[in-house]
Amino acid sequence: INEYFHKQGEEATVKYIDPSYMIRSVPANATDTLYCMQLAQNAVHGTMAGFTGFSVGLCNNKTCLLPIPEMVLTSPRQMNPQG
Repeated sequence: INEYFHKQGEEATVKYIDPSYMIRSVPANATDTLYCMQLAQNAVHGTMAGFTGFSVGLCNNKTCLLPIPEMVLTSPRQMNPQG
C-alpha cells in the first residue's frame, strides 16, 4: 500500500490495529453469562410476541424492548474523538 501511494506521489500511513485490543481480554464470568441469557430470552420473547425492528437492552435496571428506529433517531450523529 505504501509503495502504491509512493508511486502516485501521495503520502500514506498504514497502521495495524490488533483486534484483540477491541475484544474483552478476560473470559466471561457468571454475571456476564446471566446478563447475556436474559437479553437472549427477552429477544426471543419479543420475537415470539410478533415484534420486529427492536433490540433488547437494560433500562432502569429492567430489560426492555427498544425500537431500533427510535434508537437511531436519538443517537449522536458525531462521536467525540476525545472520548
